[in-house]
Amino acid sequence: MRESRVRLGLFFAGNVLFGAGLFFHAFLYNFYLEALGQNEVVMGLAAASLTAGGLIALIPAGRSVDRVGTQITLLSASVLAAVGLALGAWAERAFAIYAAAFVAGLGTVTWRVAMGPVVMELAPARFRSQAFSWNVALLVGSGAVWMTTAGALAGWLERNVGVTQLGAQRLALLAGVIGTAAAAPLFALAGRRVRMRGASPEDGSVVGNARGPDRALVRQYAGPIAAVALWMLAPALALPFFNLFFSRVHELPVDRIGLVFGASHVATALVIFTSGIFAARLGARRVLTVWTCTFGPLLWALGFAHLLPLALGLYFLQGIVSPAANPLIDEILLERAPPERRGLVSSWRNAATEVAGIVGAGVGGLVLRQSSFDALFVLAGTLGAVAAAALWIVLKRSSRS
Repeated sequence: MRESRVRLGLFFAGNVLFGAGLFFHAFLYNFYLEALGQNEVVMGLAAASLTAGGLIALIPAGRSVDRVGTQITLLSASVLAAVGLALGAWAERAFAIYAAAFVAGLGTVTWRVAMGPVVMELAPARFRSQAFSWNVALLVGSGAVWMTTAGALAGWLERNVGVTQLGAQRLALLAGVIGTAAAAPLFALAGRRVRMRGASPEDGSVVGNARGPDRALVRQYAGPIAAVALWMLAPALALPFFNLFFSRVHELPVDRIGLVFGASHVATALVIFTSGIFAARLGARRVLTVWTCTFGPLLWALGFAHLLPLALGLYFLQGIVSPAANPLIDEILLERAPPERRGLVSSWRNAATEVAGIVGAGVGGLVLRQSSFDALFVLAGTLGAVAAAALWIVLKRSSRS
């Protein structure tokens, strides 16, 4: 038991470091592309390329978790993500930008596929709701630090070192990559390596049973995964463009936007900690329903909010919903999966995220190019309301079967 707690702590710490490069990239990369003279379509396609790389990695990552364990899977993820993010910080032409994002996507999704099975393996049943939610809370909370640091570092380099805006953003992006690479040693200590011989059913490492998805498992998860994909599409439309929203519509400087994003992540992390406690007491599905039903109205309101204080408040609130809801989705899906197939089910769940991400980022960029932020937020809110209803119906039916 004590060993499991130590390994879970090492895994959480590794996740925080892994997120450094991802949060630096998420906050600064659109500004970096804008400094290169690229437009919103390239920004959207870069985000889509990130998710496309993730799509390619999904099934291999799930197989890797089930067959060779989380240790090797997590180490591979660290290497791929660090290489892709580093290349992205140097890329200037559209093709190179897309290729680097694709490689980073391979590593990012491999890490995400392994995350749920690690928590299921190390957290006792009575602590799983908290473990899933608190893992995300740590990522979101540390993301506040990483985003604030990214904006402050880029501004400091430009003002005090004498580099150009483009050079400052490039150096800041590379600084984030160092954190992602530093996660590898912690993952090596935290992850589980599957023994190819003599594995036992109890530890979930039965290789012979993981040869392919059986029809019953596909039937069991087809509806929930489709509903999850629809749910993920709503935030994927708007999420890549919030930094541009505050820069263009409200004319906030980059470092001030970093503070806004950082404060939002701190508040979100605190709420997610509480959400995990409520989920443990009331049930994950009930708490999930509450979260998903709030997203649509918040985005509709944001589409019509033109005063900065109101826009900031709505941005803070909508930013809580997905990080609070998604770990509950992971818990619900993985608890119903056989231990030896959790990697596979996790890859399906992440497939929903990646498909939604690639469609959402591409469509969101086109909508923004042709219309406005108002139209983008209204569209995202409408999809969110429809997806919340679909997810509630599907999970309720599957709980009865």
